[in-house]
Amino acid sequence: MFLESLETQLENQHLQHEIVLMELVEYRVHKVISLYIPPILLIMGTFGNMFSFLILRNKTMTRQSTNSFLSALALADSVVLFVGLLKNWIGEMSGLDIQNQADWLCKLTSLLIYSSSHFSVWLIIAVTIERYIAVSQPLHASRYCKLSRAKRVIALLAFVFILLNLHFIWTVTLNDRAIGKTVMHNCKATHHFVFFITTIWPWVDAALYALVPFLLIIVFNILIIIQTLRATTWRGEAQKGPLMNVEKRSNDNNIKLTVMLLCVSFTFLISTFPMSVAMVLHNQWEEEMHRPSTTVQLVAQRRLLRTIAEMLMYLNHSINFYLYCALGQKFRNQVIKTLCRRKISNTSNASDHSQHIYCSRVNGSHNHKSTCIDETIL
Repeated sequence: MFLESLETQLENQHLQHEIVLMELVEYRVHKVISLYIPPILLIMGTFGNMFSFLILRNKTMTRQSTNSFLSALALADSVVLFVGLLKNWIGEMSGLDIQNQADWLCKLTSLLIYSSSHFSVWLIIAVTIERYIAVSQPLHASRYCKLSRAKRVIALLAFVFILLNLHFIWTVTLNDRAIGKTVMHNCKATHHFVFFITTIWPWVDAALYALVPFLLIIVFNILIIIQTLRATTWRGEAQKGPLMNVEKRSNDNNIKLTVMLLCVSFTFLISTFPMSVAMVLHNQWEEEMHRPSTTVQLVAQRRLLRTIAEMLMYLNHSINFYLYCALGQKFRNQVIKTLCRRKISNTSNASDHSQHIYCSRVNGSHNHKSTCIDETIL
């Protein structure tokens, strides 16, 4: 009887707290976003990432190293959505946090969430750096931008981030807190690692997921834009003779791929910036929440800001497929082929893979000469 009475009391306290918060517009907006946006992102992201992986692993797409990075990115984004967003949505719908149901779930979920999110971000960095090499050193790009090298980089990144986040196996555990005869389970830091998890790790996580990636992506994107503009100007002045149209076409397609990858990286910057700020301010916000002077309205406002930042972050892990379709002609054509189950004739694509070699024969007065031009397009 006492246990039932205590549980009823706790439920009534929680209900009263919810009623007070529901009177605030900020909290009601938070609830609407938390309940209705996640399923949209989950459906959109699951479909998009699944199709991205299938298309990018198609034999017509696998010969380009960039596509290996992007297919790995689709898998990493899917893990982020199912382990992070789905978990949060189930918790919002039912009040049941999967992470708090067993000690092994507490450890495994923490490991997967952080490893997959870090892996996803650094795959974008790898693609950005590869694109910089391609536009700054076009004559040597084939030496550095190899499929075998891309696979090694992907494996190395996966290994590094699993290793970096492996500490969750012993730094977090399922803590039990007794309230009367009721035991509450919560996935928190173990006794010896409270300072590390609550103070040090948030800054490490912010550096790996936001601060360092932001710096690298901005710097390399600026360099890519400068190099692309320089190359476009130089080629416009240098192209003469019978090869002019072929070289112009190669240059145009290379620019299209560069623009698409720039959009992917800039989308990451825009969509994750609010979450990056929230990560940096996390400790300060936590301290403010425990002050006696903190109002219920401030709690609701901070919760709303955090929810918006999280949804934008998960949007980044759901949207890449649609960017590829909007900006990648070969990718878009391959999607249509897959969906319609028929071969679509495309006179602009003369090869069956994304790294095209176009050969133009120039007739001279005494001999014939063949010139091959490397064209990269997604």
